[in-house]
Amino acid sequence: MRSFALTGWFCGGLLSLAVVGSACTGSSTGDASGNVVSGGDCAPSDEGGSAPAPSFPGSGTLGAGDPITADLDPLSCGASRLGAPVDGTAQVECYYTNSDQTTPMAFVERVVEIAESEELVHVRLTLNPAFVDNTYGATAVGWGGDAQPGGGPKPKGHKGHTFKDLVGSDKAQFQMTDGRGELVLDFFVDYLSADEAKPSGYGSLGVLGGEGKMLLGDAGAVVAATTSLDRDLNACGYGAYVVDSPETDEAYTPHPETPGWDYRVVYDVWVSASAFGAAGFGDATISYVHASPSKYPSDTVTVTPGPCPPTTCEEEDPPAGEGGGDPGGSPGGSPGGGEECTPSGGECTVNADCCSDSDMCWSGVCQPEDIIPR
Repeated sequence: MRSFALTGWFCGGLLSLAVVGSACTGSSTGDASGNVVSGGDCAPSDEGGSAPAPSFPGSGTLGAGDPITADLDPLSCGASRLGAPVDGTAQVECYYTNSDQTTPMAFVERVVEIAESEELVHVRLTLNPAFVDNTYGATAVGWGGDAQPGGGPKPKGHKGHTFKDLVGSDKAQFQMTDGRGELVLDFFVDYLSADEAKPSGYGSLGVLGGEGKMLLGDAGAVVAATTSLDRDLNACGYGAYVVDSPETDEAYTPHPETPGWDYRVVYDVWVSASAFGAAGFGDATISYVHASPSKYPSDTVTVTPGPCPPTTCEEEDPPAGEGGGDPGGSPGGSPGGGEECTPSGGECTVNADCCSDSDMCWSGVCQPEDIIPR
């Protein structure tokens, strides 16, 4: 894992991004149900509906919730605000469950950066706290709960959430293509494992240990990888919190003793751009989100990419059908607001055709994600 020093142009402490409206946004607010609410200065959407990344709550006060910038040092606490994107822009795409195509379950940011004359692709995955978060033990927020309305299944995390739940069990899968659309890299990033080399005794083992591994491509292309809980425990110096997380509330208000604690589950990975050859970097995508356990009836939920919902300013009317809330508030219900959906085993065209949030449309049939070969 390497550390880099970068330079760049900044707007109010943030590297300027290509968004319409105010380029600098304030801290986010929200609650443990994952309501997507922007605080501070808003960033108006344009007529086409393009928008910056959602403001999931819980990022603390040290910049961890800033839009993706070239803060190349994966050991930094929050955002180091040092970087130089190749083209001066970052890209973001939101991911939605089959049953809710309006509230993001996650979003993926990516940017090409220059560090010490080396070109890197920086990719960040942020999960909605309504699915999983970095609260656990006696101070867990939003864990536990009853069966879903109508007699549906209980959330997987209905018995609570412990620190051990986050160690050696959670991961994220990234698939990265070149400019021709050819799959070049496919890998899992470990969320947190025992690691004697880290100050807290725990850390992300990237693609080389724990739940991390390479499925396609050279592991040497992955320059660095880290996660929000790794940064919380090590870079931020909060290594004593390995039983109970810092106390907070449903709005994920930072605790005075741990202002930099990121309550969101976030994965960061840096890949050498040379891995994509002459075609260059194309895209970085996910097909599902996973946490064991989650606040959802399923630990693994299929997601589909789409534009992020516009950020609504005080002077703007909320866009019809948009807004914050629990993604997939009615798991297993009809997608698209009441349209007919396809049960497991039925024919489909896209993931959103499937009723179950844990199904994927594979070979024209809705099938459970965990039985599809990888």
